[in-house]
Amino acid sequence: MRKSALTTFALAIAAVTMSIVPAAAQSYPTKPIRIIVPFPAGGSADIQTRAFADAFAVAMGQPVVVDNRGGASGNIGTEAAARAEPDGYTLLIGGSNVINNGHLYKTVPYDWKKDLTPLGLMFSNSNVLIVNKDVPAANVKEFVELLRASPGKYKYGTTGAGGSTHLSTVLFMDMTKTDMLHIPYKGDSQAQTDLLSGEIQTIFNGISPSIANIDAKEWKALATTGAKRSAKLNSVPTLQESGLDGYVVVSWQGLFGPAGMPDDVVAKIRAGFDAVYKNPEALKRFEQLGTEPAPSTPAEHAAFMAAQSEIWTPIFRKLNLTQQ
Repeated sequence: MRKSALTTFALAIAAVTMSIVPAAAQSYPTKPIRIIVPFPAGGSADIQTRAFADAFAVAMGQPVVVDNRGGASGNIGTEAAARAEPDGYTLLIGGSNVINNGHLYKTVPYDWKKDLTPLGLMFSNSNVLIVNKDVPAANVKEFVELLRASPGKYKYGTTGAGGSTHLSTVLFMDMTKTDMLHIPYKGDSQAQTDLLSGEIQTIFNGISPSIANIDAKEWKALATTGAKRSAKLNSVPTLQESGLDGYVVVSWQGLFGPAGMPDDVVAKIRAGFDAVYKNPEALKRFEQLGTEPAPSTPAEHAAFMAAQSEIWTPIFRKLNLTQQ
């Protein structure tokens, strides 16, 4: 009788203990995973993330919800991810804004080196320099001559200070000794709309969302920003080929989590991450979107970010790009 009572008591204690084991130590994931995109829906980062999320959901066995939190050049969404519980249920898609906002803003509500966990690079894409069809320039040389003749007249759009579209433009202006008026947007969809209407005259845009309007002759593609020509726009020269020696800027996206994530959770996320890039359907969809997969390990991701910081820090100082 006493033995039976002790057994019952032991089982009760075990049940209580199991109920208070931290969630990270239990079987992760047991509920939907949220991926924050710190830009509005419809832009390149959003489109790429949704394609990734569909395949990631299959790999993880749970729904993956894309949460668009645009504003402040990505600071709002990035802060939300950095402040989230490090349980693996809130992740972040981030690019150059994660690093460069620390240079652009006098105060940033997170420290990417301390508050985020790099989980792996995902994509690396060239941008394309495009102008409205009514801009009287057919190539980079003619466009530069046009800008030099009318400093400050032409307006360029970006997805906000510090993003790849902004950096692409300021580096272009620095190397060509030209000047244009900056019109920042919360995301690239509105910038594209205003380029179509002629409200702005030029943007450095993602190649994939640009192709339809280029083919329709609404936009003119002058050059791409990568080290080599894009397979999607093979007839369009790079800026290096167009006379800007050493000009290379890529738009990249990586997967992050908050700092302090348990190793077992990181391992499961990484297993799902790797499965995405082994999924033929996912790879086919990435190709259809015109995005270039560039998966890496967390260590490679962290090293890439450190290298990017070294590249752009002196440029920010030279150009004095601090916004507020």
